[in-house]
Amino acid sequence: MLLETLKRDSIHENGEPVRGLRSIDTHEAATIVWIFERYADGLSPVKIADELNARGVPGPRGRPWQGTAIRGHRYRGSGILNNQAYIGRIVFNRLAYRKKSRHRTPGFS
Repeated sequence: MLLETLKRDSIHENGEPVRGLRSIDTHEAATIVWIFERYADGLSPVKIADELNARGVPGPRGRPWQGTAIRGHRYRGSGILNNQAYIGRIVFNRLAYRKKSRHRTPGFS
């Protein structure tokens, strides 16, 4: 990943684990910048994915690139173009998954 956690076992001098350490993979960062530049030039996410595949750039999880990996979902903040981390914002708890109950409790919605 572009922003990968460093030294997950790092310990602060007070004994607490150090969280949030990040580093930038320069090779992957160049790909992200390229994607944003092509999108700014007017290419669609599908065309960008096709070009990445033609260039042999490995996609997410080692699979071929798809337009959805680039476009994502605006409200969920998924995909490269919608991911806040790629513009320097780290957002915690951006998604919440709630289990639907089969039984309704009287007095509760």
